[in-house]
Amino acid sequence: MAVAWPGQTDYLAVLQKAAPKERLAVARRIYNDQLIQLDSAQAMIALNRINKWASANHDIPIKLFSVIAMGDYHKEHDMEHSGDKAIQFFTTALEMALAAGLKETEAEVYNNMGWLYYKNDKFPQAFEYMIKANNIIQKIGYANYQHASRYLYDLGYIYCDFGNYEKAKHYLTEAIRYPYTNSLYAIRTLNTIGLAYRELKQFDSAVIYFNMGLDTAKAVQNVPWIGIISGNLGSVHYFLQQYEEAIPLLKIDYALSMESGEWASAANTICMLADLDLDKRQLNDAAMKLDEARDVINRQPDVRPFVYYALLRARLFKYLNRYDSAFSYLDTARRVTYKLNQRRDALVFSQAEQKVAVELHLSEMKLLESEKSKSLLLRNFIIVVILLVLVIAAQLIFRQQLKQKKDKELLKNAVTQLNYYIDSVREKNQLIDQFKQEIDHLNSLPEQFTMLQEKEEIAGKLRKYSILTEDDWNEFRNLFEKVQIGFFDKLKQRFPDLTPSEQRLLALMKLKLSKREMAGMLGIAPDSIKKTRQRIRKKINVLDDAALEELVAGL
Repeated sequence: MAVAWPGQTDYLAVLQKAAPKERLAVARRIYNDQLIQLDSAQAMIALNRINKWASANHDIPIKLFSVIAMGDYHKEHDMEHSGDKAIQFFTTALEMALAAGLKETEAEVYNNMGWLYYKNDKFPQAFEYMIKANNIIQKIGYANYQHASRYLYDLGYIYCDFGNYEKAKHYLTEAIRYPYTNSLYAIRTLNTIGLAYRELKQFDSAVIYFNMGLDTAKAVQNVPWIGIISGNLGSVHYFLQQYEEAIPLLKIDYALSMESGEWASAANTICMLADLDLDKRQLNDAAMKLDEARDVINRQPDVRPFVYYALLRARLFKYLNRYDSAFSYLDTARRVTYKLNQRRDALVFSQAEQKVAVELHLSEMKLLESEKSKSLLLRNFIIVVILLVLVIAAQLIFRQQLKQKKDKELLKNAVTQLNYYIDSVREKNQLIDQFKQEIDHLNSLPEQFTMLQEKEEIAGKLRKYSILTEDDWNEFRNLFEKVQIGFFDKLKQRFPDLTPSEQRLLALMKLKLSKREMAGMLGIAPDSIKKTRQRIRKKINVLDDAALEELVAGL
């Protein structure tokens, strides 16, 4: 039950009136329900008063609490300085907890430090501290650990952020079995479970948890989270193509996120609204929203919203027939995605596990040496070896999963770029047909000087659009090789006598383009496609076109 004091600002006086056995619980409620929402000056004054009083009365648990609370406040509110102040407070609290032998507090500090390092992309330190926290919590037992819900949420969030949604579901659904110290973590947990289900395309379950989180946020009037979860609900309706339900929720998210300074949420939401405009070919509206998105993205440090923005810019430029700009934004999105994946190299997780395992082994060695127990030494050594083998195996599996994910994303980007390239060729072919029709029309009219001049202009355009340069083919081949890996190598190995132009034709057949589209890309007449096919069939000893297409499909 939350502590509420209408008009009350003397938090220390409230704490002093509490019974000694209840004092720590009251202190936590004061912080979670009141102090965390104050500005930094007010919060630090109140916590410093509590700290001085606890020092004077030799109340170690309350003194420790005040130091951890100061670290937690800076962790939540002062990320501009990478949490340096928070780390200072947590380091002090850890030294105090170790000196007093308070294992629960030690685990709490390890978890706070791990979370802080994670949010600052310092993954080796993050996982090292979170694993240390887990070693202590498992010995205590989740049911006996008062911060179990908070720890399990942090762990589930990290797995969700890394894209391991099944693991995330496991820890997050476990988290809601235990009580929460404040409503904010309840809201975050329910929202993150919804995100995990959404990414797994289990939309019914996602809606259930998003609604639970939204109800909790409304109950405590948490405006930023009302906006964020409304947007997440809207995204589910968007994925289900229920646009009438999606748009009002997305607009609520955008308005509330802008009002509360949740820039990343606002950026993602305005991008999704722009995406809907692009679906409807409302290009001016989409362009205006993307301009807004760019301004919002520049207000916050997270680069992930930029990837969505860049892909939408590419799509907009494609519809505007500005293919150079479209390719540029696609390439930028690919490079940013690659950097994001590099930051999250799963190797750091296994390195942290190995470091903790080695430290545990060394401490046990010292204990065994003092007890002179050779049998216990041997047993523990075997256990450590087995643990290290399991850790290495987990490392290999995790790295392979991450590599597969990276490869899948790179392939998806390459396919998108190749599709854009082919679409541009198709549009050029349409222009070619249009120019030919204009020439035929002019040929049917009396020959006049103006007509001859116009014919020459159209013929010039026709030559420009019907013949691809060597640079064009090199660009096409690079894109093609990313999607159809090793195609040209296999072709050269099996049929070394094929000319470059014949290889190009077979590559276009692999993409299942029409004869007219292939002719446009090769800069030849459609009849020449038929002759080239016949020549290829003769060279590689294939009976008919169907057999040739089957052979190409198998390469």
